Amino acid sequence: MAESATIFNVPRGTAYITIQQAIFYATSFLYYVLLVRILNLSQVGEVSLLAAASSIFTTLTQLALPAAATRFISSRIGNNDPTSASGIAATSLRLLLAIAGPGLVIAVLASPWIGTTVFKTADSSTLLVVTFAASFLFDVTALYGAFFLGLGLYADILYQNILFFPLSRGLGLALAYKGLGPLGIPLGWAIGSLATLLLSLYLWKGKLSHSRRYPIRPLLVFGLPLFAAALVTLVQGWGDIALLQGILGQFGNTGAYYILVSSVSFLSILWIPVAGALYPALSSSFTREGPTAVSARLAVATRLINLTVLPTGVALAAIAPTALEAVFGTSLANQAVPFAILATTLIFTAQSLLLITTLQSVSRTRHILGISLAATIVDLVTVGFGASILGTTAGAIGRALLAITTMLLAWFSLRRVVHAPVAQGLSKALALTLLTAFPLLTVDRLLTVDFRLAPLIRVPLLLGVFVACFLATSRGFNVFNEDDLDLLNNALPKSLSPLLRRFTRLLVRTTTRKTRESGTTKQQEGES
Repeated sequence: MAESATIFNVPRGTAYITIQQAIFYATSFLYYVLLVRILNLSQVGEVSLLAAASSIFTTLTQLALPAAATRFISSRIGNNDPTSASGIAATSLRLLLAIAGPGLVIAVLASPWIGTTVFKTADSSTLLVVTFAASFLFDVTALYGAFFLGLGLYADILYQNILFFPLSRGLGLALAYKGLGPLGIPLGWAIGSLATLLLSLYLWKGKLSHSRRYPIRPLLVFGLPLFAAALVTLVQGWGDIALLQGILGQFGNTGAYYILVSSVSFLSILWIPVAGALYPALSSSFTREGPTAVSARLAVATRLINLTVLPTGVALAAIAPTALEAVFGTSLANQAVPFAILATTLIFTAQSLLLITTLQSVSRTRHILGISLAATIVDLVTVGFGASILGTTAGAIGRALLAITTMLLAWFSLRRVVHAPVAQGLSKALALTLLTAFPLLTVDRLLTVDFRLAPLIRVPLLLGVFVACFLATSRGFNVFNEDDLDLLNNALPKSLSPLLRRFTRLLVRTTTRKTRESGTTKQQEGES
């Protein structure tokens, strides 16, 4: 049991997944910046619909098997039963191939009809065939990633994504630039997925050498509610884009909104690594120690997310016009309001993911379906009624309400099993938000109106203001403590420890911990 506890090193896993997300968002940042320069907004709208088609295919064919595989493999490892874990992996792979293989054939045969219906031309069938082939390869790759996560092999997931993200996006842009246009993008996806699958097969070799047959039924019982919830989540992710396209009727609007949503999501690097590394650890802890251990781990994660996501999201919203114009030029300058709405409400998105992850780890997957369905209805009704009046702003409002509804319902469902401290560290997070966002807004207006500086010049100055205010407020109000940074110290390589100590001295007042240690010593002396 001690061995299983060391496998799920959440700080180390968070560090690996953070590196993965950093690579993903750095790649995505360059990808979207170049995409709007290589393709026009109408072609970007076509790419967004191809991405939607890929998401639909992978959601339908994965049948939530990656999440189920991670849950069951980590649980068996927590019980020191690697033989069953190997059987779960083999059964999951056979089941996925049995579903995704015929699914690919059906999708390819239906491509001409889909092209005529959605793209209004049969010539797009080639785009769709390549997209569906890439999606099939991605299915298998994602399942191997779930295997690695279930075993706590965070480094192997990092290797997968270091290869996939830069290769698929970079190659897609290169092919689009060389004359293939939108077709180059799914070709990049396909080649990147194939290369990553080959790497995954190599990395998996010898991980679990002994296996026995594992029944399919437990995987399906666990996964089917998640699959249904994933279908609802699919509508969450693409329903507003489809509604905006149907109501506003222009690929240009769809392309602009797609870029907008994709660009603001880069801040998820602050919470996706935490949730991803936490999932198998929560599952294992719940199996071995019960709900108290789950609540303790969740409290630490929630506090850190509140202290980082809320001030960062609101700060980005404060300089929305400058950020959009600096990155994408004047073509998206009129999207500042929806961008600001999405950035401000990211805290609810982050908390929602943590709570949904916790629900999965304690096997309350049926509740996730109801939560997703209710939140989606709120989102789509908002967009449907508001799109003709507010345009893309209605989409942003819908997504904000989606996140808030999901968070509230997930907390309500989870509180019957595990205490979910969603307000952990919230008072200090609000102070940090106010004292970083307000100065940033003031300086941005000053640089824009009075000095009339170009956006590319304003951005580094504003970044300096944000860092200075964040550090000063954190230190002045004792927002962080050394225990918070101990988690980071456990995750980073030892060679970076001196750098982390210098950062700790900037961020944390050392008297805080000394006072706490002194109080503990006096208490112990009194007891003696």
